[in-house]
Amino acid sequence: MPIAFSNPSNRDIDTLVEVCFSKFDPAGTSGLLVTPPLDELVPESEPEDEYVEPADSPPLDFSRFVKAYPFTSSKRKFNDLIVAVDSGVLSLGQLSGGGTAFAIRGAATCYTGNEVLVLSYNTGALVITPQNKVDVFEYIGTRIGKPDLYVQVVNGALVTRPSAADTQNQIQDRCRSFVERMIQEEAIGLLAGNGGGLLLVDGALTVSYDTPRAYLSAMLTSTYNHAVDVCAISKRSRITIGGMPIDTLFDPYPTFVGYAPLLSALRAESAAYAAGTRRAPQDMTEGTEIYAARFGFGPPALTFRVDTARSGASLDEDVINDVYNKSQIYGGYPKPLIDAHQYSSFLGGEALTLLADLVVRTNLRVREEQSMSVLFQPFGAFGK
Repeated sequence: MPIAFSNPSNRDIDTLVEVCFSKFDPAGTSGLLVTPPLDELVPESEPEDEYVEPADSPPLDFSRFVKAYPFTSSKRKFNDLIVAVDSGVLSLGQLSGGGTAFAIRGAATCYTGNEVLVLSYNTGALVITPQNKVDVFEYIGTRIGKPDLYVQVVNGALVTRPSAADTQNQIQDRCRSFVERMIQEEAIGLLAGNGGGLLLVDGALTVSYDTPRAYLSAMLTSTYNHAVDVCAISKRSRITIGGMPIDTLFDPYPTFVGYAPLLSALRAESAAYAAGTRRAPQDMTEGTEIYAARFGFGPPALTFRVDTARSGASLDEDVINDVYNKSQIYGGYPKPLIDAHQYSSFLGGEALTLLADLVVRTNLRVREEQSMSVLFQPFGAFGK
């Protein structure tokens, strides 16, 4: 299978990088970057914000509302173009005067027949400090279509909102989410310009702090009108039906490979409870259906939450059947998304290269974070 690689320039990602460095002053941050121990510089997985059902919810017999179906062959003519998008972040350290250094990488893997094109997007090392944080997050919010998403005016001055970008993890994940959205926009344009197809994304089609409803609705309206089907697959989900996590739904049927539509069951369950005590199904997804789906046999084959947003030319069952039929399935998971995750990951040695580049460009000094772990664990242990 021929694979071609491309490192395109994305205007919005380039602007993010420019804004980060236009207001960055190493002298104002004591010029010292404190990194984790260099042998521990590994990418951290981003958290997924999902709704957790109340622990005291009484069980409901949902068997009346949930019906499972095996995957079937595609019943329609389908454009074979599939694009999968993912992103990753590598934390490089904290500045002694306040701020954080990190790098973001995204990938879009494009499959058509036997051809594979990997589009790679890299920010390089970024530095966000108190001097440039407001400018960075004002730009991100404006580009997402909600200028006050992360910033507000207090006493005539523009400041970040409380809990919007206070911690290192918040800052990094907000920027990573923005980069991923920009790559998704580009992927939708690529699909629409080639007659439509299937967009695969990691996560769920839910409104979150980083993704306003208006932005997500506009994105899905665009895909609907341009024959682009969207499928979002969550590796972790805490949605329950009748108190049962959906990732355990098929446990009694180890040989079953297929899917179960859940929105009708979620609506029925929500209606059985007092108003306001259950999250409304329409708040769980901006897509047109939520599925529990298992794509393969055996222990590696997990049951995933799958959100679909069909285009005007499709049915939701067409979308999830096309994911199974048109994507290679490795270990019970679509290979295009596996590849997008791998190509957006950082390798161990890259942290040192990024730190070296940052030192040359900014004159920052680097010091490893001091650790007392050797005092608190037996010889040969891996930590606590």
